[in-house]
Amino acid sequence: MTRTLFSRNSLAALGAICLACLPAHAQVEIIEPVGDFQFGKVAVHSSATQTLRVANRGPSPVQLGKVISSIAAVSPLCTGIGCAMVIASDFTIPPESDGCSNTLLQPGAVCSALVRFVPSGPGSRGSQLNVFMPNAPYVLRGLGGTGVSQPLDCVLDWAEKTFPQLLTAPTMTSTASAFHVRCYAQGAICVGADTAVPTPDQPSVYAYQAQANPPLQRLDHLSSLSRLAQCQ
Repeated sequence: MTRTLFSRNSLAALGAICLACLPAHAQVEIIEPVGDFQFGKVAVHSSATQTLRVANRGPSPVQLGKVISSIAAVSPLCTGIGCAMVIASDFTIPPESDGCSNTLLQPGAVCSALVRFVPSGPGSRGSQLNVFMPNAPYVLRGLGGTGVSQPLDCVLDWAEKTFPQLLTAPTMTSTASAFHVRCYAQGAICVGADTAVPTPDQPSVYAYQAQANPPLQRLDHLSSLSRLAQCQ
């Protein structure tokens, strides 16, 4: 006959003791979203929000620290026109909708906060959301979204369909000096509008070709090309 080394009550007590010894970071879990935050396409300077929900899965209270957007552990994939931008300030947790920062999260409790994406420019943007805890590793989620420069992006999409042999291999729209710009053919041609910096004049669309003379040529007002492309 097999001897029972531990009674059922002893095993339950041992399990409770082990749970009580869990470090804070093992107790705390981000339950929403399940994966990283993906905000999709959002017009430049407009906003989109998603919900963060954090749960305490352990048997003891956990003191949370700040919930912030940080670039500390995020590296850009490339540099130059069309590359993804790592910009923590485009992702914020508004204080008025932050129910998690500096909260004492009781066992089984869930806190929530809104995460806001306001792209400061066009193109792919990224950061990292960190939920800090004193004396414990933080839990995190990636933050991602794409800023859309309208009506320029609509005009460029139309131009690519109209001149497919010329405008090949497009980059993402990005910011270069005073321009929102998209480049083609491995950088041989760039087309953009002077919409990155406010001016008293109507924004115009320009084409840049290094081999042309002059290399920078004005094409038309952005509003005129927007009507031609039937952009709303």
